[in-house]
Amino acid sequence: MKILLMTEDLAIQRRFTSVFQLGGDAPLQICTTLHEAELLMPDKSDRPLLAVDFGTPGLGGLKAITRLIKARPNARVVLLMQAPTLTVARQALRLGVTGCIPAHLSNADLKAALTLAQGRSDLIVLPQGSLSKSGNEGLLSRREEQILALLCDGQQNKEIAHTFGIQEVTVKMHMRSVIRKLGARNRTHAAMIARDRGMV
Repeated sequence: MKILLMTEDLAIQRRFTSVFQLGGDAPLQICTTLHEAELLMPDKSDRPLLAVDFGTPGLGGLKAITRLIKARPNARVVLLMQAPTLTVARQALRLGVTGCIPAHLSNADLKAALTLAQGRSDLIVLPQGSLSKSGNEGLLSRREEQILALLCDGQQNKEIAHTFGIQEVTVKMHMRSVIRKLGARNRTHAAMIARDRGMV
């Protein structure tokens, strides 16, 4: 199976290279943008595994990943996340992602996780002890998480209101709550915090 890695992070690139190229287990290609990834992925014939560094600048969040999955339904997409959470992982899997794993696994764990991701099951790998920590889990209500995700995808209050069939004033109320709970200064800062924490 072909493995395609999308990241600008040199440490992640080196880890993948040492695991897959030196081991000779699978052909590995590296790119830095989703556009490059689409060009390198076959349309139909093969089922490549695409590992996407979710911390890549300008990626576009889960919305961009969803577009890629729709364009290349034959691919299996694994998100490499700096701080994976169960909430974000579940949302990603609902959108068609195959797996969510920490970005900096050991070589042995990385190889094992990607081998599992090539099978028929979806995969979530969380840092040890993360389920016993409160972290970001439960910080926001389900609706607030949904609104935050659309905010991070660049939607304005009016568009978010239309998406959920609610009033714009209701979106503003939820947005104020999100900003307060995250300790953010404004909408943009809330989106930055959410991305840094791996919440979307």
